[in-house]
Amino acid sequence: MKKYFVPTMMVLLTATTCSFAQKENNKSITIENWLQTDPVSLQLPAFHSTKNIEGKTFELQNLLQDNQLEIDGLQPAEKDNLKWNGENLQWSKTTTNKKGFTGSKSAENSLLFYASYFSADEWMQAKLIVEAYPLLEVYIDGEKKISHYKAETDDAKELSEELKIEPGKHCILVKVVSGKKNDFKLGITPNKPWDENNIKLSLSPQQSVTIHKILDGENVRNIELSSDGKFALLSYSRTLPPSDNSENWKEIQEIESGKILYSFRGSQLANIQWLPTGNRISYTKEYNEKTSLFIFDFENGRETEIANSIADFSDYNWTPDGKQIIFSVTKDYSEDWKIRKIQGMEDRLPWFRTRSFLYKLDVASGVKQRLTYGTITTSLQDISPDSKYILFSQARPDYKEYPYDKQNLYQMNLETFEIDTIWKDKLFGGSAQYSPDGTQLLVQAGPSCFGKLGENIGKQPLANNYDGQLYIFDLKNKKADPITIHFDPSVNQAVWNKSDMNIYLKANDKDYIQLYRYQPANKEFNALQINSDVIGNFSLSSDGKNIACTACSISSPYKAFVYELASNTSKLISNPQKENLKNVKFGKTEDWNFTKEDGKTIIGRVYYPPNFDSNKKYPVIVNYYAGTSPVERSYGGRYPLNLYASMGYVVYLLQPSGAVGFGQEFSAEHQNNWGITTADEIIEGTKKFLKAHSFADADHVGCIGASYGGFMTMLLQTRTDIFAVAISHAGISDITSYWGEGYWGYSYSVNASGKSFPWNNRKLYIDQSPLFNADKVVTPMLLIHGSVDTNVPLGESIQMYQALKLLGKDVDFVQVKNQDHHIKNYTQRILWNNTIFAYFAKHLKDQPKWWENLYPDKNL
Repeated sequence: MKKYFVPTMMVLLTATTCSFAQKENNKSITIENWLQTDPVSLQLPAFHSTKNIEGKTFELQNLLQDNQLEIDGLQPAEKDNLKWNGENLQWSKTTTNKKGFTGSKSAENSLLFYASYFSADEWMQAKLIVEAYPLLEVYIDGEKKISHYKAETDDAKELSEELKIEPGKHCILVKVVSGKKNDFKLGITPNKPWDENNIKLSLSPQQSVTIHKILDGENVRNIELSSDGKFALLSYSRTLPPSDNSENWKEIQEIESGKILYSFRGSQLANIQWLPTGNRISYTKEYNEKTSLFIFDFENGRETEIANSIADFSDYNWTPDGKQIIFSVTKDYSEDWKIRKIQGMEDRLPWFRTRSFLYKLDVASGVKQRLTYGTITTSLQDISPDSKYILFSQARPDYKEYPYDKQNLYQMNLETFEIDTIWKDKLFGGSAQYSPDGTQLLVQAGPSCFGKLGENIGKQPLANNYDGQLYIFDLKNKKADPITIHFDPSVNQAVWNKSDMNIYLKANDKDYIQLYRYQPANKEFNALQINSDVIGNFSLSSDGKNIACTACSISSPYKAFVYELASNTSKLISNPQKENLKNVKFGKTEDWNFTKEDGKTIIGRVYYPPNFDSNKKYPVIVNYYAGTSPVERSYGGRYPLNLYASMGYVVYLLQPSGAVGFGQEFSAEHQNNWGITTADEIIEGTKKFLKAHSFADADHVGCIGASYGGFMTMLLQTRTDIFAVAISHAGISDITSYWGEGYWGYSYSVNASGKSFPWNNRKLYIDQSPLFNADKVVTPMLLIHGSVDTNVPLGESIQMYQALKLLGKDVDFVQVKNQDHHIKNYTQRILWNNTIFAYFAKHLKDQPKWWENLYPDKNL
């Protein structure tokens, strides 16, 4: 696998400087200090002087080319060891002679490695120049730039290569096969005048975070515990640069020892999960487009097939007694067509004609029975603790009544197939699971699931039903208890523990995502203490004694933990990014909030560049989502703000009104607002932030947002001129066209513009759409959009670009080919990221060269 040492912006603590004369005359910057390994003796192969089939003898250059090392991503430091052919080669310092040459007295046909670092404070073009006697190869950031394979002469051979250097730190690595003369000289000549701040040299691998440090390396995605909590099933992924491919696999780890028992790398197994009893797993295999189910027993190492030849298999769940499996069969009923009639609004969505139905498998006999049928998909919700009943739901559109969707929930007896209706035609549906005794349901839904019962929205007219709530629903009397009505965090996952009878839930608490314990006996919520800011997912062991979760923080990627409920202690069991980030230095982050005139506090946080100096002036980037979800305190993500700070910006992120996790009244402000309140809060917050921080350059402030945040970027520029540059990714320019065309347009509007339509609320749909206020924009703006975005169609950026162009405004438009709402393709993600950096550098740092190199004007 190829790994990369990738540029990022940082000020080095130790730097080698060049002579004054070199700076004065703008000559090559000679690398004077190096790290060098011990020489390794190379042996010529037997019969090396004999010609091969192509008539060639073995040449010395073959020693260089044949002895490959995974140098991509290599980050040597003094006294570190380089693993080579079973040996540890230690890196040590060496310097050039008076003429600037580096070399080592070693036996002929020995292999040596040299390494050094340089950092650039802006994008630049330069020339790499090498004068060499020995055979050598020169790599920068793992990419071969220069090779010298000719036999030695009395004069050094001069070689050169044009470089395009991105801002940040770079690693130079030289491979040498020694001969009679082992000297080489290496320098860099920038194509423009430079000073000591443009390029710095160092022997330290320490760097700031980069896009590759975020995208590359192994990542832990999920964790599930065995029934007794002794083993964990961990899901991992990694990118495979420079390709756009990735790898996903699972491993089984013993919790106590940390030992990896099984790795399903490259396996054809899918849908791996623990059985509810015993340390066994089940999984599926595909044969001729049909699915077979298997069990693997760790104790005897035996694999047993329990079902085969299932067509259109989708997923499955075990009954708690381990005797039956409830599985789904999913089939796409759409047809190839040249012309067709759309059967309702959702029928234009490619998955609308897909249907899924439930089946039961008796493991002992292998008998399969169909449980549901009809025209409406049936979705499994839960299986009763005694394994006798299942909950399943149906949902269908209903355009006659807000919110235009209705849900039925049923209970089925698995022996008789008798059905009881729990509820029918519920307007705001939810998910449900059984209580440990099977007499109640834990319902997860929005505030309006049971009418006004669960709403706590103050004077707001409509609730935001993205604000997750919990209810305990009594199956006998069919009454619901809204247990989170006064609990401000927004719930997005919950489980009822049969062991201690408590409910464990994951919830957005402002910009944190935390785990909580709810005790029905005393109706109290308590946060579980896990040393992280954001919980990714969690699972409970079948015996109810342990919780497993993935979690991350602002400057720390996802790790896997196991939390013991009895002792209230957590244990770290997987930290796959530790080695990848060992040399990364993050800038500090801190909270910064402000209070509005109405007394409402708007929270935010600040990301500082590494080696921040409060006596300097820094350009500022303001970030927001401004939709119904807060921007969590996670590592990476769509906009990795640590990365922005590493490029020399102070980043201010704020959470305006309308987001969940702050209480229902706060989130309900999202309804029928479409940005006016939030835009003004962003403007007020930015002005107050600039006034409160002397290091913030008020003349060089940019803003950026995506999706609803992209809409917000456009809207802001129609209401203020405080920004020097604005970037909108996948933004909405016309609320009306988004409402009608976006795959989630009208359904999202249920919680953004409930009961408002283009024909009854022109003030919202027209007056608050950026497109209809485009003439007010004075800020240079970049519109960037995936070409096949189905959530926010590409036309939203096209029409805004067209309007600003006709108005003579400063606007640029970049499309990302074949990408949807999120830019997921590996290489395109990097190009997209660099596009944003280059645009900010042009407008906030007066450094246009990067942008001009990426997007040169063409005579069209």
